[in-house]
Amino acid sequence: MSQRAENNYRLELYDELDDIITAMRNLAQVEMVRLEKAHIHQQSLFESSQQALSHFLFHFDSTIKPQASSGPTVLLVLGSERGFCGGFNEQVAQRFRELDLSDTDIILVIGSRLASKLSDHQGIIALSAAVGIDESLPVMQSITDKLMGHGLPQRISLIYHDRSDVQLAQLLPVEHSGPNRSSLDINLPPEALLSELQWQHLQQGLMLYLTKSLHTENRWRLQQMEGARDHLEELSLTLRKRINAQRQQQIVEEIEVILSDQTFD
Repeated sequence: MSQRAENNYRLELYDELDDIITAMRNLAQVEMVRLEKAHIHQQSLFESSQQALSHFLFHFDSTIKPQASSGPTVLLVLGSERGFCGGFNEQVAQRFRELDLSDTDIILVIGSRLASKLSDHQGIIALSAAVGIDESLPVMQSITDKLMGHGLPQRISLIYHDRSDVQLAQLLPVEHSGPNRSSLDINLPPEALLSELQWQHLQQGLMLYLTKSLHTENRWRLQQMEGARDHLEELSLTLRKRINAQRQQQIVEEIEVILSDQTFD
């Protein structure tokens, strides 16, 4: 293959790659819009569940023993299932390694990409992460199914990637302020209602942080795609200049051959 043919082939390849990355970027942008709407909705649901649980504890904390008091301590580490998102998983893994895990009973790592980076750590339980917002609910259910086998956690913390940095959050226990006051009319025994409220709060919290993590992952992926497109444009521009220079050189050589064959009287 001649140099010119090779350059033309490479230019076609760059154009195909640009089309693929552009399509991926467009899909990621659509997913970002969906995630932003889901985040607002999930934030509202989480705050409502938190208020309900806090309000219940405000009235009954001194009269009942929380079910979670004897449960395990759990750490959730939220990563990604897909790649092409820069240092997203690396930063989460680094934050994980900085923690003192001596009092942690169960470590759930969400996302195969992250789990592969923590494979040297003994005792982690790896679960698949959501690829898109539509998979967040099944992922949440897989987490709660895993936890239900051990009982309601007495403490559950999360490492997740927020918009600006890797954060550490706590889902349980929920704190409340102030002493008990007036009675609260409820239809279930306090212990049963507390268990329901705690699991509901846990589920809504998981959905919120899974959505936050997925939103940040997609934002990183968009940035990576933009960088890849910019790099491809630079490569294509350089290659087009080279092809044009080769064409001009070939034209000059053809003219020289024609002129050299001319016989002037």
